[in-house]
Amino acid sequence: MSDAVTRVGLRGDPCGFVDATGVARLDSYREPFAWQVAASDRWHDPRQSPSIRQRSIDGVPVVETKLGVPGGDIVSRTFVVADQGGALVCEFENRSSSAVVVAVPMRHASTSAAGAGTPPQGVEMARDARAFPLAHSSSVRFAWPVGRPRWGRTRRLDVASLARVDAVVRGWRNACEKASRVSFAAQPLAAARCAMLLASAREIDDLFATDPVLAILCVAERVRMGDPAAAWLGEIALAAEAVARSHTAAPLASRALAATVRVLSLAGQVSAAHDASMIWRGLARPSLAPDDPATTSPLARAVAEAAGIEERLVSAVSPDEALVFAAGLASSLRGANLEAHGLPAGPRHRVSLAVRWHGENAALLWEVDGPPGLRLTSGVDARFATSEARGEALLRMSP
Repeated sequence: MSDAVTRVGLRGDPCGFVDATGVARLDSYREPFAWQVAASDRWHDPRQSPSIRQRSIDGVPVVETKLGVPGGDIVSRTFVVADQGGALVCEFENRSSSAVVVAVPMRHASTSAAGAGTPPQGVEMARDARAFPLAHSSSVRFAWPVGRPRWGRTRRLDVASLARVDAVVRGWRNACEKASRVSFAAQPLAAARCAMLLASAREIDDLFATDPVLAILCVAERVRMGDPAAAWLGEIALAAEAVARSHTAAPLASRALAATVRVLSLAGQVSAAHDASMIWRGLARPSLAPDDPATTSPLARAVAEAAGIEERLVSAVSPDEALVFAAGLASSLRGANLEAHGLPAGPRHRVSLAVRWHGENAALLWEVDGPPGLRLTSGVDARFATSEARGEALLRMSP
């Protein structure tokens, strides 16, 4: 099996994964849910096929795998739903020109297919595998309970009523976009945020032990996406004190302290928020994304990536000032219109912006949400400065 895997699960519960060939496995089961397809020429095993293509739909933990067969593709989509106590769903769509047969291990499984299927012929699979015909342009779904049934008892699932793939994708996207929306990096940002949403409490505890800056940002991001602000108050306060004591110039330290103030305020901890705000004022400066987070854990990399995307657009300099495009506009963004909504600019403000290009120069449109008086400046054009809550200005780009 390939080392490349995509985690799937529910919020705070990463209960399984899908490997690079589209084969899924739940943590509570011993064996993977290996499947094969019989087309007009032969049986096709995705674990041995060079035709496999895979993606996470919109960056969320819904994995789409395409297996090439004569006349087209068989498309597998795998995800986890909370319905009926939690279930792993794997659905197959026949996008080839001919009928095929899909063989799937059926112990503990439920399906939308009519009938119980037949033992697959001409291929070696697990004894519990069953084969189901799949006509051109049709689909079939299979589902396994997330928790492995005890004493061999199978909990049957009403597969037809389980959430559809588009609803699952939409649910993850809506959660991610509660924090902010960024047009040019929508999928990387969604993938990073979904990694944070999937993270278990133990993984977040481990992050607090190894990197308090990124741990604060992870929890703050989850709060922005709908988690209760009170859930991690003790850990956040201790981490913020550790950051302050270290007098660190670590990447994203200033952003983490501003996020601490925001979370404490949302939780109604007025006194603690004031104390954290005073600490942040002493450290406030534009944050920098880590140059090379590759040596950290997957969760730490996800936190750093999400924070870095936003920081490159809007970075808090102080409680009363924020810098737009602190490191300039990357060459990949030059000439391309972009939008971003709900970017944090310190603990009390959010900024939305758009860029429209006029030849070599960029028209910046902005809107500030929060108390009046936030001053915006730019790392692109030093002449730009405004305290207006909304407006438009032409930024002159350096060569």
